[in-house]
Parts: sequence; C-alpha cells; structure tokens
Amino acid sequence: MKYRIITHGGCTDGYCSAFVVKKYFNIIFGTQLNEEDVRKIEVIGLAPYDVQTGEFEFSEKDIVLDLPRPEVDIFFWADHHVTNKPFRELSKNENWKNTPSCAGFLLELVAEKGAKLSGETLQFRKAIDIIDDAEYTKKDIQLCFYKQDNYDIDSPLLKLHIISAMFHTRDRNLNDEIFRTLLSSNLGETPLSSEELWKLNPLMFHKAQLQGYEDWRENLDTYVYYDEKAKCVVQDDRKTKFSKGVVDRFYVHIKFPQTSYSVNLRIIDEEKARFGLGSNIFHKYRCKIDLGKLCKVTAEKFGESSGGGHFYVGGGTISLDKIDEALKFILKCLAEGKIE
Repeated sequence: MKYRIITHGGCTDGYCSAFVVKKYFNIIFGTQLNEEDVRKIEVIGLAPYDVQTGEFEFSEKDIVLDLPRPEVDIFFWADHHVTNKPFRELSKNENWKNTPSCAGFLLELVAEKGAKLSGETLQFRKAIDIIDDAEYTKKDIQLCFYKQDNYDIDSPLLKLHIISAMFHTRDRNLNDEIFRTLLSSNLGETPLSSEELWKLNPLMFHKAQLQGYEDWRENLDTYVYYDEKAKCVVQDDRKTKFSKGVVDRFYVHIKFPQTSYSVNLRIIDEEKARFGLGSNIFHKYRCKIDLGKLCKVTAEKFGESSGGGHFYVGGGTISLDKIDEALKFILKCLAEGKIE
C-alpha cells in the first residue's frame, strides 16, 4: 500500500504542510525513499467537513495534515487547531500542538529530529505563521491585499501570498489541479525558491486576485451590515444580487474599525451553507469568546457537526434551512460573551 498525503485543500497552510512533509519525508518518518519516490507521493486536498462527516475513506498509510484526526487508524497525523485537540494520550504517530500554523509545527518536529533549518526556511515559517494565525499588521495588509506599483519586493510574506493565489481562483477544479501540480514538482528549499513553481508565473494569478478583491470591496455595501449588540459585521451572501470579485476577509475590520467580530454566510449547495467567524485582527484583545469552539458548537446544533478552528477564527457547515437560526445563535453568543 502506497503513502498518501491528505492535507487541507485550497488552504495555504495545508499546502505548506504538505510541502514540508515532502521536503523532509525521510527525516520525519525515518525512511529511505529517493527524491523520485517522494515526488510521486499522491497529495489529496480535503476540507475538514470531509473528515468529520466520514465522507472520505482513509487507509493505514495515509499522512493527514492540518485536518481533524480521522476515526480510523492512519500512518501519521499532525494538526494545530484548538478544536481538534485530542482529549486522550497521543500515540507515537499523532501530533498536536497549539501553534500559529501546522506547517510551522511540522518544521518544529523536523528540527527536533536533528535537521538544521536554513535562514530561508525560518523566513518561510514566519510568513505562514502570519497568514494562518492572521497576525498581519496594517502595513502587511496593504502589501498583500492591494495592488503595488511594482513587485520587485523582497518579502517572504508577499511571495507566499503570490503563490497561494494560484490555488485560490474561483474555479474549484483549477484550484485542485494547481494544488496537486505544485506539490508534485521538484521542490526547492521552500516554496519561496522552488524554480519550477515560479516558472508557472504565480504573479499573474496574484494580480487577478487583487482585482477580484477590489471588485468585491466595491460591491460590499449591498449585503453587509453591522450588529451593534454583538459588535459584529455580518456578511450575508444571500442578500447580494450577484457574486462579484473575491472575498477580502479582513477589509470589514477596516471599513468598520469599531467591530470586534465578523461573520460571513454563503450557500454551498441545495442542502448546505458555510459560515466563517473571525475577530478584528487589528484589535484581537476585543475577542472575549473562543470562536473555534463557537463554530464547532454551531455546526453541531445546526448542521452535521462539521466546524471548528482557532480561538480567534473558525468556520463550519450548517443546514441551508437553519441559516437564520444559526446566525441568531452566533450573534447572541457574541453579544453575551459566552457559548450557550
């Protein structure tokens, strides 16, 4: 049976986690695979929903990253989400730690096994930690989410944003194909210096994404409102007449600086809807409630128990016919500062 890497698909941390495992495969697992064998290891991107609802069939050679722990026996698991913390003693192949990113946690494990991390690798780790833990400064936001006059900028954070734009288009099939392609090519020291990756012109994708952010910001006023009691900005995609652009998830906290939280709602299909919760990244001290836990509880009450995340950010899936109930519940919890 062959190894498979099952990681958080369409997610920058999921991509970086799979990259780290491929780059340091023999060090992490004590194997002696050659570069070609490692390159050919299949990478599959899943959403937490796929794991939590049992819709994906795992096998004993699977390496699961940045996702909830499957119920069946697998080869290796590593995650950092607070809501996925095991409440039992970990086995030797299970790894969990409350860190800013799963990729950063994996690099920590690599270093513990004796690998010396280069300066570039440490810069890469800092960049993915900022992205996945939303530790941006306003200067970082301006650099990564708005158009620049030129891109001759030596910023690992910007470079990682440029790379991630490649698998954050509005075409799901294209995203999945690019995600797999990037992780099956020859890997450099980090994604920041992987030559085959940069030959694919990721800047083209990034520029298109920036235009999408701009289009989205212009249309935002038609379906966003501020709930004073909950100190929360609500983005309800059901209220928009048409979908335009790409969601700029931090802009609402610039537009509504008084806010403590944000929630967004979008329809997935005829049965399910997706919701996301976040704190004001510029004033995280205002966050008085564990948002990852709130997402998990909300998904359990109004969906199929697919939800969770970090203290300051999270998401989940709910039943389409229970959106209004779920939103009312979320806003009540935020206003009271506690989870019912």
